[in-house]
Amino acid sequence: MSTHKKQRDNQPKLSIKDKLTLIRKKLKETKIDAFLVPHNDMYFNEITAPFHNRLEWITGFTGSAGFAIIFKSSAIIFTDGRYSIQIRQEVNQSFFKIENISKSAPFSWLKKNVKKNITIGFDPWLHSIQEVETQKKALKSSIKLKPINNLIDKVWLGRPHEGLSDPFLRPSILSGENTNQKIKQIQNKLKLNRGQGLILTCSESICWLANIRGQDVPHSPLMNCYALVYQNHVCIYSMKDSYRDNVIKLRKNVTLKHFNVLFKDIKKLKKVFFEPTSTPFILKSKITGQDIKLEKVCNPITLLKAKKNPIELNGSIKSHEKDGLALLRFIKWFKSTKIDDLYEITLVKKFEEIRKFEPSFYYNSFDTISATGSNAAITHYRVSAKSNKKIKTSELVLVDSGGQYLEGTTDVTRTLIKGRALKKQKFLYTKVLQGLICLSKLRWPAGLTGKELDPLARHFLWEHGLDYDHGTGHGVGVFSNVHQGPQGITRINTVPLEPGMILSIEPGIYLEGKLGIRLENLVYVKRKSTHSEQKKEFLEFETLTLAPFEKNLIEKKLLSQEELIWLNSYHRNIYHKLRPFLSDTEKTWLRETCKAL
Repeated sequence: MSTHKKQRDNQPKLSIKDKLTLIRKKLKETKIDAFLVPHNDMYFNEITAPFHNRLEWITGFTGSAGFAIIFKSSAIIFTDGRYSIQIRQEVNQSFFKIENISKSAPFSWLKKNVKKNITIGFDPWLHSIQEVETQKKALKSSIKLKPINNLIDKVWLGRPHEGLSDPFLRPSILSGENTNQKIKQIQNKLKLNRGQGLILTCSESICWLANIRGQDVPHSPLMNCYALVYQNHVCIYSMKDSYRDNVIKLRKNVTLKHFNVLFKDIKKLKKVFFEPTSTPFILKSKITGQDIKLEKVCNPITLLKAKKNPIELNGSIKSHEKDGLALLRFIKWFKSTKIDDLYEITLVKKFEEIRKFEPSFYYNSFDTISATGSNAAITHYRVSAKSNKKIKTSELVLVDSGGQYLEGTTDVTRTLIKGRALKKQKFLYTKVLQGLICLSKLRWPAGLTGKELDPLARHFLWEHGLDYDHGTGHGVGVFSNVHQGPQGITRINTVPLEPGMILSIEPGIYLEGKLGIRLENLVYVKRKSTHSEQKKEFLEFETLTLAPFEKNLIEKKLLSQEELIWLNSYHRNIYHKLRPFLSDTEKTWLRETCKAL
């Protein structure tokens, strides 16, 4: 993934003002009044390769959630609460007005603020069928949406090379199911007949189905591609030039072709199933008028890949044991290193250096967040040479990092301290910890959603007039995206939690200009045996992450007896699981670190 970063650094330097001037010239030439710039690429990835980073190029905003609208004489950018501080630091507000997307969504803003007749251009590869059709109906008749070629692509000088990779096969010993079994599951859901196909546009769904991985997405081992799923085989389409005149047999039932034959193959079908929320608008417009029946469906893979099978769960357990070793060695190093030698970037480099000792470590699952003091209040802070702060005694240090291991994907956050903790720091840390413990030991009746669990983690902060602007937890893949739905623990997630789903639990507290605290464990959902007379099915979480909490920041008197029991049991489990892999010195350190409170 270093190539992605290198390409970003080599781009010609144009000011935001210059870029907007170029775009506005294109607005005039194209005879439109505005242009939409979403963050996602044509594969609807959350994390995009530099080739697809159009929003970052035109605005300077590096967050993973955003949407801009460029008008002839003004511009606006939308993002969520995770980036409320970061976006103000990265985006020049003399060129872009900033809006919170949860309070004012882009199309709602247009409907409310545009008073005259305008035509808004959009790239039909970057907006889903559902988005375009819904908004066309919802917007006033004075606002017209027009599909056009992407204006940013026309003016982006020195655009990075796309750098598409060849896929590599993922064996059943790691995936738990072969491609035949997975195709049969889709067949059972959709009842595909001869002459019918399901179109897939999301990389993680295709890679899961074909048991392949790639190197096209930063921090995620995915191949950027589309696919057609037939009765008993899958055909994958990639834009990589070397496939232009070749048809490659990846597996007995998986074929790889060049992207330019996708529509030719679609036109051979009598019926095409598609998911409207993740299929770009251009596909429907190209198929409409052909003698092909279109049917909207939910992508069956979304839920299938979310519920990990026993092999995948065992792989996740192993990957967390390996990551646990790296974590304890990192924390031990942090505690023993002289503070004069510690900077935010130092921590990032050291953590990755430690992880690389494990042969199955592929790369980080996202850019490590290493933030001290006021920088930790920026939820998704990314350290740079300019922002790099020195670690200070008695100042909190938030480290959020994850790894892609061949067996699974990890994501963990710990907040640390070098010196003596202040009373306020201990109070806030303990309140966040209580939220994590509450969900970690929770048992709930089957059928509940993340939306119903989310308030339980926030309760301890709400009591003191505090809250955080991000979700409490996100779904996680297996050697795939570190953010993988549909499950999540948020105010809006309505997907019932089911056995096998992996999620994060990560409450936090952020005081702008002062500090940030976040604690994160990954867990998976499993059934809980009960002896209740009602005989209802109950579920609970099993914790995957193996990393001690910062005892110097825990205010013991604030914890209940049940919370103390959970915490001591968790630390005891860390010691027993990791002890066989440790040196005598490491065992002694971990034993002391995990000693009961």
